[in-house]
Amino acid sequence: MTPVTLLRGGQVADGTGAALLDADVLIADGKIAGIGHFPESDADVVVDCAGLIVAPGFIDIHTHSDLTRFAYPECESRVLQGITTEVIGNCGLSPAPIRGNADDVRAIIGPVDIVAAVEVNWNSVSEYFAALDATPAATNVAPLVGHGSIVLAAQTRVGLDPHHDDDRRATMVAELQEALAAGAWGLSLGLMYSPGELSPVDELTELARSVAQHSALLSMHMRAYDGAGLADAVTEALQIAETSGARLQISHFRSIRDDDGSALNAAIALVENANGDVQADAYPYLAGHTTMLQLLPTELRALPVAEIAQRIADAPAAVAEMLESAAGFPPEAITVAKASANPLAVSKTLAELVAESAHESWGSLAVELLSANDLNVDVIIVGTRPVDALRVLQHPLVSVASDGLALSLTHDANLPHPRSIGTFPRSFDELSRAGMTTVEIVHKMTAKPAARLGFTDRGVLTVGACADVTVFDASTVADRATYAAPLETPQGIAHVFVNGVRVVRDGRHTHELPGHVLRRRTA
Repeated sequence: MTPVTLLRGGQVADGTGAALLDADVLIADGKIAGIGHFPESDADVVVDCAGLIVAPGFIDIHTHSDLTRFAYPECESRVLQGITTEVIGNCGLSPAPIRGNADDVRAIIGPVDIVAAVEVNWNSVSEYFAALDATPAATNVAPLVGHGSIVLAAQTRVGLDPHHDDDRRATMVAELQEALAAGAWGLSLGLMYSPGELSPVDELTELARSVAQHSALLSMHMRAYDGAGLADAVTEALQIAETSGARLQISHFRSIRDDDGSALNAAIALVENANGDVQADAYPYLAGHTTMLQLLPTELRALPVAEIAQRIADAPAAVAEMLESAAGFPPEAITVAKASANPLAVSKTLAELVAESAHESWGSLAVELLSANDLNVDVIIVGTRPVDALRVLQHPLVSVASDGLALSLTHDANLPHPRSIGTFPRSFDELSRAGMTTVEIVHKMTAKPAARLGFTDRGVLTVGACADVTVFDASTVADRATYAAPLETPQGIAHVFVNGVRVVRDGRHTHELPGHVLRRRTA
């Protein structure tokens, strides 16, 4: 039995966008028991919230904590910035289903598989959810199932013979339906990652139609975000959503290499005029974090990892030239974030590494890194204009989301992106400076993503709702993490409650692990 807790004297931003309310919030049995004014004698614990905002716990609709949650169940990078619920399984990358060798799945979900010690000992989506259940953690998680894992499962069960395409596609649908029946909140697509990159539109539409039939969510990492390809990528996403009837969530909406913002203008107009239920999410940073394979031309990066490795082994100079011509970024904009076999390369740009080496080009150095690390190299790439990042974040169809992971403050397996610990404080700070009100910003972080997922008991402070609560100082909240020091804790987040249990007290983790695995209810 958790103690009855009174959050006394704060200003309540209930998540709906309604005006701030001077009121106490009473928490009992993991629920919001009252909002009003109560004597201290009604509570076992009284928390002084004078001068602070009392809001629903922040809901991060786009994360990759699928495996790091097992390694770092305290989820420090999440709760210390006010996040109480994470949506995992994004970008087509989920750790289940597995119908063959777990190493094959780990190969395609490499960008989220950053702690090698995590054991993968499940096969079905239900078994993966059970493994999450068996691992007490600080946050709630709401899982999606990844298209890439579904494709690999179908290929394993049916084979790759083109004569069996119909059987393979039917198996994909069956895998998706099994995942949705197990409680997955939807399907994610990763159309810049193998195997999603080569998936035809009609296949994706068929799967999206099944998502729509289950009233679930379709989350999409689109085929392109650069100025040259963004409009076409948005058009394709909208076509899939409109044809299938699925509710579409465009992941980490942004533009890169868009010198005058015209590509973003066109993309926003397409989304605003869509014939369907379309929204997006975004983070405030100018740099993204991805695998180095994303710098390869489409026809090469879409191949199975083993085939890419063989191409590099056979013709490293040719692949180096492809990298330099296709990447579209200067080497000083690309920082190595993970290279287990070359730890001294981590945190340095490719330009810096070339200057320190005997390589004549950054492409040849990058190929050497890929070869030495079995292609498992992550990079942080700067490519978005500040004005564009802000106007996406301000848009009424956009929720705040981190694209980050649950990490400990001592994590050192790679160089993480500061978004993992700083997205929500930074977003609040930047949106507030741009003139958005506290209640408008809180809505983007709470009720908006909750409604997108179909949550009925989280995201809004109302009597009877689950007591996920974040208490913060709107005048001081800010991100302190940097690309050089990416796990510096934010400031201004005072207290965080998950299911009525305090996980952050005065900005410090309490070591409590009250999070739940949230399953979508099926008829």
